[in-house]
Amino acid sequence: MNHARLWSDLEAHSMSGWLRLMDPPPRFPVLDPDARLLWSGIGGSMGAANALVQALGNARQRLDFIPLVGPEPEPRSLRYSDQLVFASRSGRTLETWALISHLRSKPDWGRWKNPPFVLTQDDGNPLARMARAEAWHLLQLPSNVGGRYSAFTPIGTLPLTWMGSDIASYLRGARRVVQETQDGHGPWGSRVWMAVDQLLEGYHRNIKTWVLMPYCNQLRGLGAWWVQLVAESLGKIAKDGARVGLTPIQALGPQDQHSQLQRWIAGPRDVGVFLLTLGGPPDEGYLAPPRLCPFPGLGRWKPSQILEAEAEGTQHSLVDAGLPVVWWQLDSTANESNLGCLFMAWQLIVALTGLALGVNPFDQPAVEASKHWTDALLGLGSKSEGELVEVERTVAR
Repeated sequence: MNHARLWSDLEAHSMSGWLRLMDPPPRFPVLDPDARLLWSGIGGSMGAANALVQALGNARQRLDFIPLVGPEPEPRSLRYSDQLVFASRSGRTLETWALISHLRSKPDWGRWKNPPFVLTQDDGNPLARMARAEAWHLLQLPSNVGGRYSAFTPIGTLPLTWMGSDIASYLRGARRVVQETQDGHGPWGSRVWMAVDQLLEGYHRNIKTWVLMPYCNQLRGLGAWWVQLVAESLGKIAKDGARVGLTPIQALGPQDQHSQLQRWIAGPRDVGVFLLTLGGPPDEGYLAPPRLCPFPGLGRWKPSQILEAEAEGTQHSLVDAGLPVVWWQLDSTANESNLGCLFMAWQLIVALTGLALGVNPFDQPAVEASKHWTDALLGLGSKSEGELVEVERTVAR
């Protein structure tokens, strides 16, 4: 596959705006770090935010980040200090409007220290109009960036602001990956192109199921974001009518050595695995095994070294079974720079693979079809422009 041609096709695509979102915004809102962050989003409007909080947040922040994907019983009540976020690229997401409608029934609705944030395209859609009518904060999502590629829009940077994380370092990591991939060399450029080649080679060998398996609890949330990115970008009907697609499986080492590895090795040989290991923190100490520990010498090792040995054991067992394995070993911990690199690398890998397979990696026609069916089953229909104007007047009054 011609890498230069693929890169040129990606840059020229109308939905490749995320390649150029590498500069921190000149002005960015300050969020109360002590507030609970109640985040309403679905799919791409949630995945990156949740993964970043799980990776970079402290124990309290991970608890105070509350994903809201529909009219669920939780949260049972709203607090004065809560920070609500409604994220919907189109502004017409059913789950978002169902959640707003649900929260409005609570007695504490509207009694907040800081008004909600709305993350959407500022194109006159209903959610953008409501934000303006209610005097809520409105952060624009670019029209040339799809939801699952939005890790470098406010969907990714707003949670970083709330956690007090280094946004500039996060964006620098992403910029580095873009540059190295474009140049075709450097550690991240090599990782991206090798992964694209591996996915394409595997596809032609009928390896159409791939696993992402980080050996790091902090990266547990990365898997859900990655699953959507791969499944929704690459599961398509090509122009020639062929059905194209890869099936993504999220895993976590060493947990899934004890649950999924048996299937990958002993079942049909149709699986490839991406392993990811990180270095330990600078102050990481050695293990302190108790007197009855059945493993002599365990105290010679640090936790990150144990995880790396387990990853290497998994790699050997997969290779011995004839399965493709890609192993990324990163020296440092899950920091802002590494997260920026990981998100951007996978956005590039998936987009470039989709273009090489002859599909559009940025649309989701089957998902849109399911939305229309849901609307029909519920008897829902979009309001006309005149009806929306009347709603705005009612809100203003």
